[in-house]
Amino acid sequence: MVRRAAVIAVLSLAVACSNDSDMQAPKSVRIVPDLTGYNTIPLAASDAQGPQTPSGTFRYMVVDGAIDWYLFASELVPARAYRVVLTAADGKEYAIASRRSDAKGTLGMHGVETALRNRQCVGAEDPSRRTLESARTLRVSLKGDGSARGASSNDLLGSRSALPCGGNGDGKFEYVLQSTDAVPVAP
Repeated sequence: MVRRAAVIAVLSLAVACSNDSDMQAPKSVRIVPDLTGYNTIPLAASDAQGPQTPSGTFRYMVVDGAIDWYLFASELVPARAYRVVLTAADGKEYAIASRRSDAKGTLGMHGVETALRNRQCVGAEDPSRRTLESARTLRVSLKGDGSARGASSNDLLGSRSALPCGGNGDGKFEYVLQSTDAVPVAP
């Protein structure tokens, strides 16, 4: 009897809510992080491209040997995959994130790195994992992600699991944005 009453109540609510004026379409919700206390480094376009030149910022906080970071970019090619690359003072590069820009060409990414290592598929030169402090400083870049979809591992010894590939599949890894200032990570 209780079950039948519950079914009748649900059906009554469905009929009552079927009036279009009472229905609300789903809405997008944008969550804006509180970046109080984060340092900011501007990211400049690698090639000036006219009125719609890409621009961006890298916001970061180094705490207890880890870096909490946000990258924001605009004026990118819409729906294209991009990757964030950190370059240590010794020139070794680490691909730490990949994501597609939205339909307007904007992009926002976030991550926390406790060590330097590639998190995206990379070519044959894959530097080994290392502590953040060992890099001394980091340069930040945003580049096209030309990798194919799937997984890849260039480690012939098999000591690492396959890294994800989710790029554009075109083999183009051009630099789009780069930091002019370095991020200090060593005390």
